[in-house]
Amino acid sequence: MAPDRFTPLYRWLVETLRDEIARGVYKPGDALPTEHELIERYNLSSTTVARAMTDLAREGWVYRKAGKGTFVKRDKLEERLVRLKSFVEEMQSHNITPIFRLVSAGVVVPPPEIARLFKLAPAHEVFLLKRIYIADDEPLATALGYWARDIGEKFAQYDLTTAALYEIVERDLRVPLLEADESISAAVADAAQARELRVPRKAPLLVRRRLTYTAEMRPVEYTTTFYRADRYEYKIRLARKDI
Repeated sequence: MAPDRFTPLYRWLVETLRDEIARGVYKPGDALPTEHELIERYNLSSTTVARAMTDLAREGWVYRKAGKGTFVKRDKLEERLVRLKSFVEEMQSHNITPIFRLVSAGVVVPPPEIARLFKLAPAHEVFLLKRIYIADDEPLATALGYWARDIGEKFAQYDLTTAALYEIVERDLRVPLLEADESISAAVADAAQARELRVPRKAPLLVRRRLTYTAEMRPVEYTTTFYRADRYEYKIRLARKDI
């Protein structure tokens, strides 16, 4: 497609690359040609190419990895709120095997609001676990999870870079998880979250807070998970009348 003389060259390059992405020349997760390659291929200036890549990223077609290049954005992972599932189970439903980066794990005295959720006396300890969720080699979320101490301390026996916590609790510890209270809200990434999730500071995040109960209605987990809003979305089907 030759440039139209009425179209700025940077917009022509945006439209050319956007068309190639739409036609599947570059698939989600693929690297685009480097800026130097685009300069050589289309005989454009570095300023023109840089402006085009900036516009593609702003319009949501690509994302950049420092020192690695520019990549076509993957489709959002869609999760329907139907039943209580772990992150591992959610990813497996998309044929993805997730991994985790362990940030911290250990016994702590929780903040008062967390102690109240667990119905704990003052100074009673819980197990605190922070991990970064990674799918397809891309950080997707950060999770800060408080667990009942008698359960959480047993996690130390497992590889927490791959461990599916709900599976451990139910299969190995024989503690059935019955239900959870969950809320979803919005936030923006602070400096630490931006660094961990490889997004710009103040990028939009989905915040999921979950309080999970055993079959005896004992609260055993309270986890706050911050998801990248550009990679994750929730869907709910609502009925007009009771079924």
